[in-house]
Amino acid sequence: MSISLGRFQIRSTVVALTVAALTVAGAVTVLARTTSAAAESVAAAPVEDEGADCAVTLPGSLTSDSRLPDPFTRLNGTRITTKADWRCRRAEISELAQRYVYGDKPAKPTSVTGTVSGTNITVNVNHNGRSASFSASVQLPSGTGPFPAVVVVGGFGADTATIRAAGAAVISYDPLAVGREGTPRNNKQGAFYTIYGNTSSTGLLAAWAWGVSRIIDVIEQSGGSILKADAMGVTGCSRYGKSAFAIGVFDQRIALTMPIESGSAGAPIFRGIPGETGSQPLSSAYNEQPWLGDAFSQFTGNPNTVVATGFSSTASPLRRMWTVRYFSTRSTGFGVVQLARRLSASRDGVPGSAV
Repeated sequence: MSISLGRFQIRSTVVALTVAALTVAGAVTVLARTTSAAAESVAAAPVEDEGADCAVTLPGSLTSDSRLPDPFTRLNGTRITTKADWRCRRAEISELAQRYVYGDKPAKPTSVTGTVSGTNITVNVNHNGRSASFSASVQLPSGTGPFPAVVVVGGFGADTATIRAAGAAVISYDPLAVGREGTPRNNKQGAFYTIYGNTSSTGLLAAWAWGVSRIIDVIEQSGGSILKADAMGVTGCSRYGKSAFAIGVFDQRIALTMPIESGSAGAPIFRGIPGETGSQPLSSAYNEQPWLGDAFSQFTGNPNTVVATGFSSTASPLRRMWTVRYFSTRSTGFGVVQLARRLSASRDGVPGSAV
């Protein structure tokens, strides 16, 4: 759902949605993942990527098309007909988004260890002979845990005091420790690039998403006495809204994704941005910081050839995503509304043919 509000309303809205949805997400676990529609709408998956075993063959060439791609049509042109088909169709969208938009988000490294306390989470990663560490601060609500938690990217974007008062923990995540801004594309810095190399073609948004996935790994390993790994939300504002969107797209363990004012390179459809007054041009979003993957450079002048857009990527976490807009692009709302229409034409999880 897309919400357009004044700034004074955003914080309370995010808090209300966060606590309500994450409370239900936690209840789903207690009830052995009930199959009710309400529970399914916010239930997190038990793994980072349910479609990791799906075989995906990307197209050899890209064709320009001003129309939005249909998220329910496979790359081979056939349309999915059952809810079970979505697992591998989602894998196609994820692979497209990584290849052409964000850069590769690697799977869980060889070793991920760390600690969880009432004030801090530490993460230690080892992979292919390289190691890196980072941390995130934790603020718990009153009462007895384990608690649902909201990752606040960059430490702002929501009223953290109110979130805690309502019963959810706040994880303040510093993405710059994982991928720094202000670095050239051929010399990226931060924990992610220490592991995968400073010339990696992966952009900061995917690197930041990787960092949150490793935080969730550590929470899972901790035994769940403090925080609930299956009742996690994420939010962020502006460039950290872009990050929140990418985090929700690439980790199915996130129960609720709430990008705020994510703008270009976030939730809006790429095809809609060039025709909008006041929108950040795609070339600017690409060049301002290495947020997007290096491969996206070919689309900054003509987004009509992008086969994975903010629209189709939104299909991945849509049933667990709210996007809050303020002075944001119209294409944010348009893309989400069009996708919602397609979903509303579904019955029992089977996609319909609505526009």
